[in-house]
Amino acid sequence: TVFSIIFNKKFSVVLPGKTSTRITSILKMTGLENRVVNDFEDYSLKNVDIEYKKVNKILEEKRNESIELLKNAIQGKINNIDLLNKHYKCCGCRACEQSCPKNAIKIVENTEGFFEPKVDYEKCINCGICLKICPQLNYQTKKNDFKQKAYAVKNKDLKERLDSSSGGVFSLLAKSILDKNGIVYGVAFNKKFEAEHIRVDNEKELYKLRGSKYVQSNTNNTYSLVKKDLENQKYVLYSGTSCQIEGLKHFLKKDYENLYTIDLVCHGVPSQKLFKKYIKYLEDKYKSKIINYNFRDKTKNGWGLNICINLENKENKYIRANLDPYFKSFLKSDTYMETCYECKYANANRVGDITLADYWGIEKEQPDFYDENGVSAVLINTNKGNEMLNKVKDKIIISNTNINKIEKWNHNLVEPSLKSLIRNKAYNNIDNKDFNKIKKDNLKFRKNLDEIIKDIIPKKLKKLLKRKI
Repeated sequence: TVFSIIFNKKFSVVLPGKTSTRITSILKMTGLENRVVNDFEDYSLKNVDIEYKKVNKILEEKRNESIELLKNAIQGKINNIDLLNKHYKCCGCRACEQSCPKNAIKIVENTEGFFEPKVDYEKCINCGICLKICPQLNYQTKKNDFKQKAYAVKNKDLKERLDSSSGGVFSLLAKSILDKNGIVYGVAFNKKFEAEHIRVDNEKELYKLRGSKYVQSNTNNTYSLVKKDLENQKYVLYSGTSCQIEGLKHFLKKDYENLYTIDLVCHGVPSQKLFKKYIKYLEDKYKSKIINYNFRDKTKNGWGLNICINLENKENKYIRANLDPYFKSFLKSDTYMETCYECKYANANRVGDITLADYWGIEKEQPDFYDENGVSAVLINTNKGNEMLNKVKDKIIISNTNINKIEKWNHNLVEPSLKSLIRNKAYNNIDNKDFNKIKKDNLKFRKNLDEIIKDIIPKKLKKLLKRKI
């Protein structure tokens, strides 16, 4: 690929799958993502000439930038987060931004809509704190004497479980902290349907943190707020993806006895920019403003991957994940941040005190414990995690299991999500397209006949067929 570009040849690329990062990087940089062949039908399009005058200008600019970066690094002029390959390594946790003593770092959206740091060189004093804080640059395998425990868990309160994505365990753990006049941090949608971490200090607001949000969350200034709460002797529970939890710990620089953390088994995250375009697409489609969006509704089809959209015109729309372009692309690993495909935290060596996930496959692993209203897989990783679960033991139904059974159905406890061929097109020219155009051109979304049939079959008949089969 590189030699074809250097010598200005017409070319096509068939990506080698998981090891294609450097190829996609050079194609993206030069605006040549359309040279990727995803299927044989695409091949005929690759005879189109390449505008190499434009490509060569980009290469020359990038060469000059690289030379300046090398010079400055060798001469010691750069000692900040710009030394990180932000597009492929940054997780957008904001630890660097909140650690900078000169406020020289701001988190901005990149062209795809993911969060990454931008350094103000007029303010930067090259202290290097941001480099030492970054969880991506300072990842270390955790050493923990605690023997990890694995459980299948259900909240006894059925209503609370129905309002949750899986077994309703998070709500109980959060309430146990709030009961001690503590603070809970987690992800909520704001009025613009932007996913962001918020601070909750009462049970009435806890509902905002329930349920899955399959989009990159903005942690805002929550790391700084957590530090203040901890130093004011408040109990704090922080919930998020593993990279966000690790970012918080690096920001704090020390362990706090009153800090408890929950990490989630994460597939990867799409960008807020893509999600906003998707919400606009739905509002245009249904000709009404969306007032509530739930990725994991249980009202119609029980525990599973089912969307519920509440519209301003009082209508409710129920959509199966595989019939929805955004959700299906998410499940196929088409739209994640580049960092997610090489996630350092996609393994059983967890960073949170407790790890939560759906206990997919429990109907096969522990059929007697299966419940159509949801079951959580819970990993206890530390003594603090063990303490937290014990405090809610009277409010849960619990069964011992082992991590191998959970890993079997949650592959992100074993390895990162595999980068799909579509990913290289998913965000191509996103600013100049509405979601309908992205759906057709970039995501190539199609509804499968078997999924359409599944959606038509009544729930009772499905249960009957499952039992017979």
